[in-house]
Amino acid sequence: MRIHTLKYFFILFFLSWVHQATSQSTLNVQIKRVKRALFIFNISEQIQFNDTNTSPDFIIGVLGKDRTSIDLKGLAQKRQIKNKSVRIINFASIKDITDVDVVYVNSNKNFGIDYILHKISGNNTLLITEDFPFNSSMVNIVNIGEDFQYEINEDLLAKNNLTPLLSLKQNAISTIEKWKQLFQDTEEKLEETQEALEIAKDDIKHKDEDITVQKKTINTINSQINKQKNVLNNQKSEINELLSLSEFQKKKYSEKLTIEKELEARILKQIDSLKEKQAFIDLTNNTIASQAKILKNQKQEIDSKAEKINNINTNLNTQKTVNYLLLALLILFLIAAILLYRNYASIKFLNKDLQEKNNDIFNKSLEIASKNKELEEFAYITSHDLKEPLTTISGLIDLLQDDYKDKLDEDAIISMNFISKSSNRMRNLIDALLNYSRLGKAKEKSEINCNTLVADIISDLDNAIHRNKATIQYQDLPTLRASQIELVVLFQNLINNAIKFKKADVDPIINISCKTTIPELQTQVFWQFEITDNGIGIKNKHKDKIFAIFQRLHSRETYEGTGIGLAFCKKIVETLGGQIWFESTINQGTTFFFTIPK
Repeated sequence: MRIHTLKYFFILFFLSWVHQATSQSTLNVQIKRVKRALFIFNISEQIQFNDTNTSPDFIIGVLGKDRTSIDLKGLAQKRQIKNKSVRIINFASIKDITDVDVVYVNSNKNFGIDYILHKISGNNTLLITEDFPFNSSMVNIVNIGEDFQYEINEDLLAKNNLTPLLSLKQNAISTIEKWKQLFQDTEEKLEETQEALEIAKDDIKHKDEDITVQKKTINTINSQINKQKNVLNNQKSEINELLSLSEFQKKKYSEKLTIEKELEARILKQIDSLKEKQAFIDLTNNTIASQAKILKNQKQEIDSKAEKINNINTNLNTQKTVNYLLLALLILFLIAAILLYRNYASIKFLNKDLQEKNNDIFNKSLEIASKNKELEEFAYITSHDLKEPLTTISGLIDLLQDDYKDKLDEDAIISMNFISKSSNRMRNLIDALLNYSRLGKAKEKSEINCNTLVADIISDLDNAIHRNKATIQYQDLPTLRASQIELVVLFQNLINNAIKFKKADVDPIINISCKTTIPELQTQVFWQFEITDNGIGIKNKHKDKIFAIFQRLHSRETYEGTGIGLAFCKKIVETLGGQIWFESTINQGTTFFFTIPK
C-alpha cells in the first residue's frame, strides 16, 4: 500500500511536469518560427543590392517544403523590404529558382550548397541558409538554443554584387561564440531542471504537513479516551460511597429497629433505587468495557498508521536523498560530457590545423632549401663569371697605364683611373654579394662570450677608433651559442657604422648593453642588445630602406662602403631567430636594437 501510494504520487508529479514542459515547448516553437521570419526580413533589409531592379515586388523564394514560407507570408502582410511589397514563392528543386531577390533554404532539406550558388551566380540574388557548414553560404543563420544568430561570407556577397551594411557585419558571430552560447543554453536547461526539483520538494513538504495534521488528530483522540477514563473513575467512586452507606445502615439495624421499621418503606425504596443504579452501573460498565475495547482497537490502528507514516517518512527521506544524488550525478555527467566534447573537438581541430601547417611548412622548407641552393649556386657562378672579365679589364688597364702612360693625355689617364677604381669597386660588390649569400650556412656553433668578442673587435678596429677619437663602453654582455664568424660580422658592422657616421668635430661615444625581454605575441625569452651612438642620425623615412642590400643613404665621396653591411646584420639576426630595428633622432644619435633567443 505504501509503495503504491508513492508510485501514484510520483506518476502524477511526472505527468504534470511533462504537460507543463510540453505546453512551454509548443509556445517556444511558435516564438522561434516568428523569430526566424523576422531574421530573414531584417537580413534582407541590411543587404545593399547593387543592381537596377525596377520590379514593384521584393521576391523571397523558399526552397523545398518548409513551414517557414507560411511564417514569411504572414509577416509579408505587415512589413515591406526596401519599400517594396514582399511576395513569397516556393521552389520544389534548385533548377526551378528564377527571378528572385532572396533564396532561403534549411540544411534539413538536403540541398547542395554549391549547386545553389552556381544556379544563382550572376543574378544579384542573396542566399540565406540555416544551419549549413561554417562560411559556406552568403548569410548562414545558426540555431543557438531558443534563439538565432548569423554568420556572413563577404567574399561570396561581393562576387554576387551584394554589400552588407556595417551593422550586419558588426553583429555577425564566430564559431567560438556559438559554442559559448550553446554552453549557456545547457546551463539554462540545468536551471529549469533545478526548478522542477524545487517543485517536487514543495510537494514532499506538503505531504509532511498532512502527516503532522494526522498526528494531531491522533493526539485529540487520545485526549478524548483519557476524558472517558476519568468519567468511569468518577462513577466507580460514587458506587463505592453508596455501598459504604448501606453497610453503615445494617450495623445500626438492631439499635434502631423501631426507626428502621418506620423507615422500612423508605429503605426498600432506597434498595430498589440502589438496584436500579446498580443495573445502570453494570450497563455503564459494559458500555465502558465496549468503548475501552473500541478505543484499544483504535489505538492499535493509530499505532499502525503512525508506524506506516514513519515508514513513509523514512522512504521519502531516502527517496529525496537518492534524487539529490541522482541530480548531482546527472549535473556532473553533463558538465563532464560538455567538457570532454569541447576538449575533443578543440584537440581534433588543432591537430588537423597543426597537421596542415606542418605539411605546408615542410613543403615550403623543401622549396626554400631548393631555392637557397639554386641561389647559392647562382651567386657563386655569377661571381666567378663576373670576376673573370673584371680581372681581364683590370689587367689591361694596368698594362695601358704602365706601357702607354707617357703617350696618354691627362683626360685618358683620368678615365683609366676611373675605370680601374670602378673595376675594383665592382669586384668588392661581387665579393660582398657572394658573402651575403653564404650567411646563415655556418654549421659550427659554439658558446661565445660577447664581452670577449667585443674586446677583440675593438682591438681590430684600434686604428679607426684612435683616428676618430671614439669611446666604446660595454659590460655584462651574455654568452651566446652561435657562429663566431657571423657574430663578429654583426657587431663589427654596427660598431664600424657608429664610428663612421659621426658628427663633425664631435668625438663618437658608443654604448653597448643587453637585457632580457619577451617580445609581443611570443612566449620565449630573448636577449635584446642595444648599440647607441651620438652620430648624425637616420631619417625616419629610411626605416624600410636602410636594411636592403646595396642601399646607400650618402654618396661615396662623403662616406665609403658598399651599402651591404646592415643587410649582413639583418640576415645574421634573422638566421639566429631574432629581429633588428633602430630608433634615431637627426643630429642626436641612433640606437640599433637586435634580439637573439636566450
